[in-house]
Amino acid sequence: MIALTDAFAVFGMAMALCAGALSLQRFGRHKIYVRLPWVKGLLLALFVALLVPMGSTSIPLAAFFRGFVGDLSISLLALSFWSLCHRLLGVLPISKRELTALLAVVAAAALLLYPTALGFGDWDAYRLGWGSWWFLLALLLLCGCSAWIGLRVLPALVALALLAWSVGLMASGNLWDYLLDPWLSAFALGFVINKVFIKYWQNGRRRFS
Repeated sequence: MIALTDAFAVFGMAMALCAGALSLQRFGRHKIYVRLPWVKGLLLALFVALLVPMGSTSIPLAAFFRGFVGDLSISLLALSFWSLCHRLLGVLPISKRELTALLAVVAAAALLLYPTALGFGDWDAYRLGWGSWWFLLALLLLCGCSAWIGLRVLPALVALALLAWSVGLMASGNLWDYLLDPWLSAFALGFVINKVFIKYWQNGRRRFS
């Protein structure tokens, strides 16, 4: 019988792949009307195909993707689910202010976590994820400050990650893996770099125009 952690990881991978496939329509010349019944049916077929065991190994296709990219964080899975609800059910999207603040925090956390985890410096931030009270207090302070200034998505994602971590929903026992993954971190860093580049480029144009 498949373990709960493996089932959750494969299910989450299939959901994230469907959300990613659906978001690709923004880059085409013609937008796909994702609320049409045939589009919903096609997306459901893709989701089922990713979960059906393939070949003699009886391993779902989503599990192969998991083997290549690793487990996705609770934060990325929650954002993928929100994206699907927005595109298919008309749920309100995350505001630009909320998204910018969220990705800025993710980028800052990634710059703190991954270099130190890879051995740059004598301190390893990844150790904090094994249940450090200082780390939990910092997350509580971050959520409190975010809620104080009217940001709700970031505290919600942290709360979901903490809940999943407390029940051991993922194979990892480190809280960092519930909060971040390399794919979400790479997207956040690219988003922030792009924002900074565009800002300086626009300021430069105004200066020399």
